[in-house]
Amino acid sequence: MTFNPVAALNVLECKNMIAKDKPKAIDLGSQTASIDSIFIKNLIDQNKPLDDLQKKALKKLSNKKNFTTKDYFNSIGFNEYKSIDINGAYESFQFDLNKNIFEHYNFDQKYDLVINNGTGEHVFNQYSLFLNFHNLTLVNGIMLNILPFIDWINHGFYNFNPIFFADLAASNGYKIIKISLANRNGAELKLTSENFEILFEQIKPNRGNSKFEKMIEIAKDKIGKNILLVVATKKLSDSVFKIPLQGKYLNDVSNFKTDYNSQEIGSAGAANQIADNIKRNK
Repeated sequence: MTFNPVAALNVLECKNMIAKDKPKAIDLGSQTASIDSIFIKNLIDQNKPLDDLQKKALKKLSNKKNFTTKDYFNSIGFNEYKSIDINGAYESFQFDLNKNIFEHYNFDQKYDLVINNGTGEHVFNQYSLFLNFHNLTLVNGIMLNILPFIDWINHGFYNFNPIFFADLAASNGYKIIKISLANRNGAELKLTSENFEILFEQIKPNRGNSKFEKMIEIAKDKIGKNILLVVATKKLSDSVFKIPLQGKYLNDVSNFKTDYNSQEIGSAGAANQIADNIKRNK
């Protein structure tokens, strides 16, 4: 996996949201740093939200010929940085994310920031992946996803739609902090939280007046055609992980006792997300 500018910028953004002196972070996937001293110097010069300690540490880092992803995390204030990868690279925990690592490897550590940067699309067992993601995160910790969305062909097993994270959050009581469309170099197209629902609209062929479709066209023009999805959520409780149902189907099972009865609306209220029972009754 590659720790690129969009990852570095979003990790810094998340770090500044964590109200702890010595936070801990873990990456799902060992990360090869593809940022350099020029990126670090620009980070400082562009007046990104950095405190004095971060600026001092980053200036020192920018003078190094080579540095690691861990060096960057330490420089912006993370007391501990780890990673998990089946390949064991960069001293990562050599775990298979297709398995429940808390049971299979007797792992029990939790972190303030857990990052899924270009890893999730390569893991076949999505249930285990997001179960591990949930269990690795402390209450009030942040989960950061940076994953392929549009025009990533045969990059991994999966590309991800925004409603995946809308309904994952709705099922598990996460607070969605941020959703954006981005490229690897750090350019992002963002919406305010009041407008997140635009990103959950279903786009169908030959239908006009789609706000999300217009946003995608703007993104392709401004940031390029290979678009990443960036999602940051906050874990608000230590409840067990719950599998979500796609939001528009909640209405279909509302009269039955199911595992989804406590799930919030999620993506169901977005444009063109019409429940099947409404279609049947027309």
